[in-house]
Amino acid sequence: MKGEDKPLLKLMDGSENRFIIPVYQRNYDWGASQCKQLFSDLIDIVKFNRPSHFFGCIVRARSKGGRADEFLIIDGQQRMTTVCLIFLAIYWNLEHKNIVADDSKLAEKIFKKFLVDEYEVKEKKVRLKLNKEDRAAFDHLVDFGEGGSFAGSNVVTNYNYFYEGVRNLSIKIDDFFDAIRKLVVIDIFLGSDDDPQLIFESLNSTGLDLTEADKIRNFVLMGLEEDRQEEYYTKYWSFIERDCSGKGELDNFVRDYLTIKSPTGEIPNFKDIYPAFKSFTEGKAIEPVLSEMKRYAALCKRIKSSQIGDSATNEIMSRLNYLELTITYAFLLGMLTYAEQQQMEESEITKVLSCIEVFVFRRLICGYPTNALLKIFATLHQQVLKNKKEDASYYDVMVYLLENRKKTVVFPKDDEFLQSFVEKPVYLMRSKSRTYIFDRLENGSSKEKINVIDNVQKGELSVEHIMPQTLTDHWKSELGSDYSRIQEEWLHTISNLTLTGYNVQYSNRTFKEKKEDPNGFAVSPLRLNKYISQFDKWTEEELKQRKEVLGKMALSIWAYPETAFQPTVRPDDEVSIFDEEFVFTGRKITSFTLNGTIYPVNDWADTIRDICKLLYEINPEILKKESISKDNVWIVGNPENSESYYKQVSADVWVLTCNDTNTKIRILRQLARLYNLADDDLVFSLVPQKDNDEALDS
Repeated sequence: MKGEDKPLLKLMDGSENRFIIPVYQRNYDWGASQCKQLFSDLIDIVKFNRPSHFFGCIVRARSKGGRADEFLIIDGQQRMTTVCLIFLAIYWNLEHKNIVADDSKLAEKIFKKFLVDEYEVKEKKVRLKLNKEDRAAFDHLVDFGEGGSFAGSNVVTNYNYFYEGVRNLSIKIDDFFDAIRKLVVIDIFLGSDDDPQLIFESLNSTGLDLTEADKIRNFVLMGLEEDRQEEYYTKYWSFIERDCSGKGELDNFVRDYLTIKSPTGEIPNFKDIYPAFKSFTEGKAIEPVLSEMKRYAALCKRIKSSQIGDSATNEIMSRLNYLELTITYAFLLGMLTYAEQQQMEESEITKVLSCIEVFVFRRLICGYPTNALLKIFATLHQQVLKNKKEDASYYDVMVYLLENRKKTVVFPKDDEFLQSFVEKPVYLMRSKSRTYIFDRLENGSSKEKINVIDNVQKGELSVEHIMPQTLTDHWKSELGSDYSRIQEEWLHTISNLTLTGYNVQYSNRTFKEKKEDPNGFAVSPLRLNKYISQFDKWTEEELKQRKEVLGKMALSIWAYPETAFQPTVRPDDEVSIFDEEFVFTGRKITSFTLNGTIYPVNDWADTIRDICKLLYEINPEILKKESISKDNVWIVGNPENSESYYKQVSADVWVLTCNDTNTKIRILRQLARLYNLADDDLVFSLVPQKDNDEALDS
């Protein structure tokens, strides 16, 4: 590897060099801010007569099997492409006579030295060959000086910015061109013994510019022979990028894919998606992986667009997408793939999705933390398959698993859900959640549906307080002497809310006015308002009546699912460390799960040692601190003459294991608290012990 600083234009001089952007590189994606900054820097070089301006690194390598003057751009394509767009802007402004240069041959010089080789055939004449997605747009600009059918391309957008900037320059174009001459880069040329992938990773180790998916694309394609790079990009990766094209979607998709492929449902951290992918593909042929990812990406697109089945299934999926429940995607990808393979009935798929909707919504209403859902859905599909018997349906097994969760991952039952639903200040929830609730209440199971969500988004409907937020004297009188308490207790609850297209007009008008208005409750086509219109006043009594009605509706719409399924080995033998009600004695441990990874063990003594070792790897200082504390004897730095009672964790940490099971559980709970583990971060798999005589584990 050789590196030297040199003017960018010396590197780019087309009489010597041609440059190819490999297909594994991301598309050209400089935005307005970067273009504006570069343009401003060039003007400042002229204004302040600066001798040079550092412009970063260009990493290049000889193109295998190509011409001697052809180089692959490993890093720096964004800067090089942008400078070429500026050259095009200068050239076409000169050709269109928008500006005049002192150097009469400036346009020709730019075009022939930096943009094209006039002696090559048409398809090879452009000296900068961009990747497939950008190439056609750039080549069109070279030929015609305008975007044409490529107007939406980022290449064309930035060209147009520079074209207008050059046309309206306040300095001479010759001086502006000389400023470009002063851009200096570090030219890094890779030899045959250099590994482009390792160098690329090193240069981008900060992760400031590249997404995890960008790194994965480079890793996958850069490792191929050049003739295979184009093939695999066209055949696989371009489809994956197309189907996961939104901001951050590709990273999320790869994360979900790796979660599906993990036997334990382990979820990579966002910053670790790339190394997790490298680890996953180690020793594997890459084409089958890409082929599978392509299939999953196509399914992911269908999930996002709510096109996964019949109208009933798609309707539920649309609601889940509206609530932005992307945390369910790993489960859905696994479940829907399995459903297709096993030819699952559409009705069962609908029931599965409906259960997921009810599960998520009940937890939302009851205020359970959403962060627990990620782990639930990461492992749910594998757990269903693990516990499914031949005669059991996928739906029944899933329902059983969800209903037998503990603590923070609980499936709220009717009493808890009903109380939370009627008492929760629904109006203060995030707008999408609130709109979703009213969409479901308004439509229920009716075949003739009103699209509440679309109408709210268009501003044609909104959520209205029946009893207003500001009470007039009339409202105070109607509510009675206890009006202050009534308003505080009921104002934002579901009982006092409805849908209307006339929120501003309604404001704090009397109930009678709201009802009898030409657009009021009495003539409203909305089902929710037909109930309200039967009343002549709106007091606490009417609020209580509506509370009962809406509560019954909620229990029907978000009905708690039922199943008669019973597993061969009960899942409640998979128990959290924090489950205070579970009796651990009389059971043999077979494995534990820590942060999503399963570890087989033989007994409780091995368990406590192995967990300590894993936690030590996460943060050794916590256990070291405990080992020197005088407040406990269960973690020590040196067991002295009592080694038989302790198991070694590290050179300076030992854990006491010569004690009964309950004591070990207490120690493990203390460890879990020290490391801020959640309920489902540490889980034990247990089976009944044949003899219930368990006194000590040695």
